[in-house]
Amino acid sequence: MQKIFLNLTLLLSVTLTGCATSRGLIQLPATTPLPVTTPQQSSQHTAVIALVEDDRIFQEAPKTPDIPSLKGGLAQATQDEKARAVARKRNSYGHALGDILLQDGSVTQVIQQRVERALTQSGYQVVPNTDANKATANLVLTVKINKFWSWFQPGFTSIKIHSEIDSDVINNKTSSQPIHIYSKVTNSGQIANGSKWIANINQVLDDYEAQLIRELKKQQP
Repeated sequence: MQKIFLNLTLLLSVTLTGCATSRGLIQLPATTPLPVTTPQQSSQHTAVIALVEDDRIFQEAPKTPDIPSLKGGLAQATQDEKARAVARKRNSYGHALGDILLQDGSVTQVIQQRVERALTQSGYQVVPNTDANKATANLVLTVKINKFWSWFQPGFTSIKIHSEIDSDVINNKTSSQPIHIYSKVTNSGQIANGSKWIANINQVLDDYEAQLIRELKKQQP
């Protein structure tokens, strides 16, 4: 049994660290187009997304892998790198290695796209962020991203990839409590390659969007 475990650990280590010390770039798939509505079908409710803030807290050497971090330390990281960082590669012992970044766009852009989709599917027309639109819109939203991170968990016979999103969606036109959306997805597999990271992150984004739709429909005027 000990020999089997050693061989399995070696296999996972080779699989996960082929280029694991280097930076990895991933491209999230395009979202499914929403049905086009005519002016007669569209709601009179309008929404403005005033701001999407990346409030994630990175740490130099976190004790747990669910906390965002970057290879080489935060002092060396640019704002663009932080804005696009979504995960860290790890070896079969769980030691942090290279970064995983979005190839195009940032975490705030990804979340804004999902919030726009949720608003549209909840009966709102999303209009540009102008003073005139903010004065008349039913919703003027600020989205605070508390967490958007994925991490790898080694195991004896399989590994797990976790993806987590935590955010507060604030309607600046009311004094009501923010809409708090928390989503987490975990999938098991044999390797943690690029396609696995992409699938997991896309799945948690789908769940995030679905939760936000439900909450927005509850709060329709």
